[in-house]
Amino acid sequence: MKKYLLFILLFNTFLFGQPGRHKHDDIPNFIKLEPTIIVIPTIDSTITVFYLYHIPYDQLIFEKDGNSFVASERILVEIQKDDDLVTRDFEDRKIVVDDFTLTQSRSASLEGYMKFDLETEEYTVKGTISDLNSAKDISLLPKKIDGTKSFKEGIFNPIVVDFLNGNCSENNSPLVVNQNGSIPFGPQNYQLVIPIADTTVENITVKIKNNDQELPEELINKSYISSITLGDCDHAIFLQKDNQLRQTRNFVLKNFSYKLKEGIARVTVTIDSVREREFSMAVTWFDKPFSLRNPEVAIEMLKYIEKDEVISKLLDADEEKYPEELLQYWKQFDPTPQTEYNELMDEYYSRIDYATKEFSDISRKPGASTDRGKIYIKYGKPDKIERASNSLGYVVETWTYNKLNQKFLFVDKQGTGNFILVEE
Repeated sequence: MKKYLLFILLFNTFLFGQPGRHKHDDIPNFIKLEPTIIVIPTIDSTITVFYLYHIPYDQLIFEKDGNSFVASERILVEIQKDDDLVTRDFEDRKIVVDDFTLTQSRSASLEGYMKFDLETEEYTVKGTISDLNSAKDISLLPKKIDGTKSFKEGIFNPIVVDFLNGNCSENNSPLVVNQNGSIPFGPQNYQLVIPIADTTVENITVKIKNNDQELPEELINKSYISSITLGDCDHAIFLQKDNQLRQTRNFVLKNFSYKLKEGIARVTVTIDSVREREFSMAVTWFDKPFSLRNPEVAIEMLKYIEKDEVISKLLDADEEKYPEELLQYWKQFDPTPQTEYNELMDEYYSRIDYATKEFSDISRKPGASTDRGKIYIKYGKPDKIERASNSLGYVVETWTYNKLNQKFLFVDKQGTGNFILVEE
């Protein structure tokens, strides 16, 4: 009973704390930079290839320039056929921010695209990001393009979009979710736009195999006919119309991404039970808490809310089963069990990340194990933090949680930054 009360408390403070809840951008973020490739047919049976890049600011080098911070990047893209160079292009981008914390952000990003008109062939696309401030190069993962197969089957690669958020003012254009070629894992539900060359097709079937799990096959008949291209709007990329390109019938698959687990989604699109094409798409949790990235460590981190015997039982499983054991443990407390994303698990490990970084002292004791860290993990971000000196000259911190009607008093008796909880 005590454990369930703790989870109720954690969930309530999670809800109460939404305005103050924050992902911590300066927690280490290990990502592989990967482009998004979108292939669109043209009127004369050639293809237009869009090369989309998305680079978090924490991957760039910013230099101070007066009151601002400036990063300068060159994006170089080469397209090869049978190891021979077909074409290349580059563009230079300059990013200026006034807030230093943005330079360490993984949520703010440099985003854009480059466009290539190509014959209907097979290609390899390679991209490099050159940081002009540091002369450092970042190679993006190469991508294959099979234009021949696209035209043969008449099925072009699905585009991950968001119809509900960030609509550009013109024609209610959907936002293209350019996240390193992946379907983002998280609380939002995205859609797939699947362009079909034959505009007379009335419906398609879509099957998705996510890791070892198969989602029910869906018959999709919601579509619109349009020539589609990409456009910039408010520093983001949107799906727009271009009458110089070939019209396609664009089917829209809704309500699917929340069903996907981290891993690989193999999307099979079939027309008339004859023409079929499979696309492999990663499902990636980009802002996953650092303390959750190693399943064994994540299980051990349950020590702040769970008994030792429960943790030992989870760790007794085979190591390869740790991820599933951890997910099953948290599933019993999932506020949205119909989705694969678990808000409570995310909140818990995000708090551990923050506590680990912010509350360590000069003895290098892990911040999550300190008194302030434990309170933060349990209750979240305080509404108010006050610092003062008491009559003995010790530094005192008072944390106030208004909606919970709670105050906590911490004292640094040794001047080492290790604040001890002395009063509740």
